[in-house]
Amino acid sequence: MTQLSREKDDLLDEVVGQVRSWLDEAARLPAPSAGRRLADVLRDPHGLDFTVGFVDRVIRPEDHKVAAANLRALARNAPGFLPLHERLLIKLGALVSVIAPGLVIPVARKVLREMVGHLLVDASDARLGRSIARIRKRGVGLNINLLGEAVLGQAEAARRLEGTERLLARPDVDYVSIKVSATVPPHSPWAFDEAVDHIVASLLPLFTQAATAPTKKFINLDMEEYRDLELTIAVFTKLLDRPELLGLEAGIVLQAY
Repeated sequence: MTQLSREKDDLLDEVVGQVRSWLDEAARLPAPSAGRRLADVLRDPHGLDFTVGFVDRVIRPEDHKVAAANLRALARNAPGFLPLHERLLIKLGALVSVIAPGLVIPVARKVLREMVGHLLVDASDARLGRSIARIRKRGVGLNINLLGEAVLGQAEAARRLEGTERLLARPDVDYVSIKVSATVPPHSPWAFDEAVDHIVASLLPLFTQAATAPTKKFINLDMEEYRDLELTIAVFTKLLDRPELLGLEAGIVLQAY
């Protein structure tokens, strides 16, 4: 065994030991009700898709009629992690939303916010500052990530980047995450180098903004799914190899699924 191999094995043992200590500590802490509900969401095969779909399609639209139509579509497959009475209420709300979307949608939004409100905040300028201040009072650091799945077009990619740039420009935001899949529309798997160059060019203004900010800013390059692994690594290393970004501290998520 070479010296490098031994060092890698030692490092792996340290990482495994550290993760085990985190798990042991977490197991000793009482789980809050919101945490238990979130665990139920993640255990259900359709729980995460339903929750993200609800946020994207029912909470985000400003038009109650659009949100109501989306609620009716989601209600057809209400996941099993919800108690029976809540599944029935979702189906009832979907029916009533046909004639009274302005009544049903605010109630539906309130219920979901109570379930995942410890993870989600309203990113509108009118509310975000108050939410950040309230959370920071508890001594919690914030990694802010604009909610949304992989983008499907250039206009949506530009909107997502612009939104993240606005967040990073705020004096009360010092840490943001953004996914490679949120910066460009779907790319050809046969044009890897071109995709890397395109994404680097798209992300460079955001990373430069962080590097030149008067206060310390941190960017985390996130992943949507495992298939973006090589692309994310290539984009991250190419960005941080640039001379103007050599002093920037940044993070990367390497997703294994």
